[in-house]
Amino acid sequence: MSKIDREVRSIYHRTKQVDIFPIGGDRFLISAFLQDEIHDVHTEVEIVHPSLEIVAARSEIRNGPFTNVCNMTHPNIENLIGMRVEAGFTGLARKRVGGRGGCHRVSELVVEIAQAAYQLHFVRHFSAMPKAIREAEDNPGERHKSVLASIPGMRNTCFSYDEDRTDLIASKAGKLKMREQEMPTRLLRVEPEDGVD
Repeated sequence: MSKIDREVRSIYHRTKQVDIFPIGGDRFLISAFLQDEIHDVHTEVEIVHPSLEIVAARSEIRNGPFTNVCNMTHPNIENLIGMRVEAGFTGLARKRVGGRGGCHRVSELVVEIAQAAYQLHFVRHFSAMPKAIREAEDNPGERHKSVLASIPGMRNTCFSYDEDRTDLIASKAGKLKMREQEMPTRLLRVEPEDGVD
């Protein structure tokens, strides 16, 4: 029997979103949430760059299988304060906020937050470059060298950022394609910018 094309509706859908907001100086708010038919879970940390030390942490289960009981796990997230996002962070952080005494969904969002925190290195690295360099034609080999030189924590973390693959990147990688994104806004109490009261 031959197959036919038919539109099929998903029977489960989950959305995750992570945002980084500057809140003054080298301090950033990383906010994450996940939503599906049952869950509406929000988690956020305040982090200092470049150390990636967590200086504040909060979570809220706005809806869950047992919302009021699930919210009793909120104090666990404060166990992240003082930790740095670095090698070994994910496993330790998941133990502190998840497991039998915690919330698996908050734990899941902490992993998303950690991945976003590391993106701060890239955001700040590239935004610090002069506009002419940022807008010049992309050179994957030079970009690879630049990242490995200024963000040493990326060295050997994956296939592409293996320090032995610089020649492969230069010869085989295509030019970077930036995706247009509309960045979310949020009303936050922040430190005033220099000269602005």
